[in-house]
Amino acid sequence: MGVKHHPSFTAEARTSGAHYLKGDEAAKSPENRINSSSMGVKDESVTPTKPDIDFVLVDDEPLHKQRWRGDMVRLVCVQFPPHTKCLWHRHLNYGIYVVMAPLNVTEQPYGNTARPLVQDKGSVFCRDHTKDQLLHVITTGETPLYIVEVELLKEKAAVVAHDQVELHACEGVELLNDEPECRVYRLTLQDDASDELSTTEISLELPTGAVLVVLDDCEVEITSASEDEKVNTVRQLKLKVADDVQLAAGKFSVKLVSSSEKKTQFILAEVY
Repeated sequence: MGVKHHPSFTAEARTSGAHYLKGDEAAKSPENRINSSSMGVKDESVTPTKPDIDFVLVDDEPLHKQRWRGDMVRLVCVQFPPHTKCLWHRHLNYGIYVVMAPLNVTEQPYGNTARPLVQDKGSVFCRDHTKDQLLHVITTGETPLYIVEVELLKEKAAVVAHDQVELHACEGVELLNDEPECRVYRLTLQDDASDELSTTEISLELPTGAVLVVLDDCEVEITSASEDEKVNTVRQLKLKVADDVQLAAGKFSVKLVSSSEKKTQFILAEVY
């Protein structure tokens, strides 16, 4: 598995989600119906010119509410009511976006025409804003917007190579994104005796610190490593949609206790 490391996810404040497709994969994916250009992702680095509009950094956009911030990760809960337009704002970091409710909004990047941004609940996409320095505005229509963003704060020079780290491979685990900055998986728990591929428990060895984002209301038992002897490493938690759990490198397991959903899903973001 290589040398383990994990970034500090110690929260400054806390109140209580990748499918990065390329080329033909994007066209084929039922869960990711917009291509990289419609998501504001460009391959080349961009040096932003000074825009002729007033804008704020995303940190200061009122509808992008910070839940907690650590040394390597900032977790942001983004909620817009229907018929709402946010402030023009700029993104500067790599973001993992987890869609918590059906998404159907209008996005207008600065200097471009407005375009639809449509995703199903549970969809995940990544945008590397260190490259595009995205400046945009979002407007909702008849339905609200509900997204959890795992924003990566590490400088590119500090990203740790993980090409020798084995991918997780077991029932209920699907790799969504494998980039230098992060690996993102979808975890699915299901109590279905008729499906030999279903599982009610997933156990992994995390090579680095990670964030688990909850897609469905559930009660689970989570076992995770901790550097603090006072922290209980086995916890039974009642979790709601959009909750998150910070995880240290080491042994990790999640076991389904109860859920009203046929399939209970989570997004696991490993940060390198």
